[in-house]
Formats: sequence, structure tokens, C-alpha cells
Amino acid sequence: MASAIYTKVTEFFTDSVVFTARASVDKYNKPTFSGNTTVTGRLIYETVKSKDVQGQEIVDVGRFITNGPATTITLGHRMVVGADTFTINAIDNISDENGAHHTVIRFGR
Repeated sequence: MASAIYTKVTEFFTDSVVFTARASVDKYNKPTFSGNTTVTGRLIYETVKSKDVQGQEIVDVGRFITNGPATTITLGHRMVVGADTFTINAIDNISDENGAHHTVIRFGR
């Protein structure tokens, strides 16, 4: 029964996003990135104000929702959609009585 529900939900996950991990910093103290991970999910562009981990107000450009907990994605990754690059503002693993079932990644500029 549960697998049938997940099959129906994944029909809506038609967007692909590339996440690239922070590798190091260059001589100008700018971060360098390597190691691409492609994840499918639902990309929703919606500008809203939210708070980051330190509690400071930030602007989210949108959300990316993917099936299951995407625990390998961290705030240190950057998100690439086509020619656009975004920073990750927050990662929320959503759970219910059966455990974690999807991840919401909020992103900004």
C-alpha cells in the first residue's frame, strides 16, 4: 500500500537539480566546489522571507522537494538549475509516524 502511494507522489517529481559540495577555498578565500549529485524532485519558485539557522531573516527564492531524506545534501552545497546557481538556506527532513518521507530544501541567491 505505502509503495503505491510513493509511486503516485514521485510522478510529480519531474525536475532535476544538481548539488555540488564545497571542496575547499582558493587563494582569495572563495569557496571551490566539486562532486556533482543529481537529485529529482519538485522545484517550486516562490519568494518568501524566512529565518536561517542563526535566526537571521533571509529571502528564499524557492523550495525543492525530494522523496526520502536527502541527508547527503548540506548547507555547504550549492544548487544548480540549468544556468542558475543558488545557495541553500535550509534543509528540512519531514517525518510522520512511519519515519522520514521527504526533504524540503529552501534556496536563495
